[in-house]
Amino acid sequence: MTWPVQKSYNEEKSKGGDFMQQPTYLVAVDGSKNAKRAFQTALKLAVNTQAQLKILYVINDRGYDQQRFKPEYLRLIDAEHQLAEELTTEYTTIAQQQQIAVQPILKYGYPKEQIIAYSQKQPVDLIFLGITGNNAFEAGELGATASYVIRHTPANVFLVK
Repeated sequence: MTWPVQKSYNEEKSKGGDFMQQPTYLVAVDGSKNAKRAFQTALKLAVNTQAQLKILYVINDRGYDQQRFKPEYLRLIDAEHQLAEELTTEYTTIAQQQQIAVQPILKYGYPKEQIIAYSQKQPVDLIFLGITGNNAFEAGELGATASYVIRHTPANVFLVK
């Protein structure tokens, strides 16, 4: 028995075919080393498949409910917002230099919940995550956000160490 060979998106596009829609990848970043590697991996695959790349940074404002109007809280959130803007701008520029359609997204909330909410509202083909993020205690173990996203998203998930 001979299995049919599936043509790649690039092959079909070069022939003017409408074989499949342009893939969409979501990469969640938080400034951690694993998230940076997740971005680099997502970018490489996006270049090879001409995918759209959505870069999501979630500013975790949970746990600050009691502190919401204190000056220290506002300074922390402002600093995190500044970091998020700088990082998503840097990654957006890198992706654009590779001719990738890219969209930076900045959200507030609990990262794992925001990643799921986004992937349900804006369907994506693949979610890239670092195996652990900034809140990791043990290197090499599956982080809480990655574990949650794997269990709750309708999309496939690519974990990066």
